[in-house]
Amino acid sequence: MIKNRKKKIKLIQVTIFLVALSLLYNTYRDKSKITKKIVEIKSETAPNTNSFTDIEYSGFDLNGNRYRLGAGLANFKTTAPEKINMKNVEANFYLKDDTILKVVSREGNYNNITLDMLFKGNVKTTYLTNTLFSDELNYSNSNGILLASGNVRGESVEKGEFFADNVEYHITKKTLEFSMFGSKQVNIKLKN
Repeated sequence: MIKNRKKKIKLIQVTIFLVALSLLYNTYRDKSKITKKIVEIKSETAPNTNSFTDIEYSGFDLNGNRYRLGAGLANFKTTAPEKINMKNVEANFYLKDDTILKVVSREGNYNNITLDMLFKGNVKTTYLTNTLFSDELNYSNSNGILLASGNVRGESVEKGEFFADNVEYHITKKTLEFSMFGSKQVNIKLKN
């Protein structure tokens, strides 16, 4: 019995030794095939720039109208934190008469001190049944003016369409001023 027990213990010890030996061998046998992976981290913005995604600003302009300004991406330089650069921009101006003026653009700039806004690239502005397309739309908070420029085209369900170089919309007066560069004339097509 003692001999059988000693044989079993030696068999277990030899088995453990062989398992340990095979583990060591398998762990270190491919030492020559080990490759180093170098990971390079690239910053998408400059070191003095802060970036954010899905950002939203809201408040009241100087005329007492509430606004909400949102962007998919935004960044600002730490040296000028009031100047926000944005991409995939959408703004809603909730006017005092309970109407909404909506602006959508590819890019934009927002000054969080003066509350001025600049929308750039495929700008689409909608107000009631009117739509205005332009290359740029500049909102001057202190003057209460929206200035659309560059390939300005307006569509109105009731009134027709127009083409101009610049269109100025006065928020408080709710008036439009059309202008063209040089000797060209504003092109307006009215519906009957």
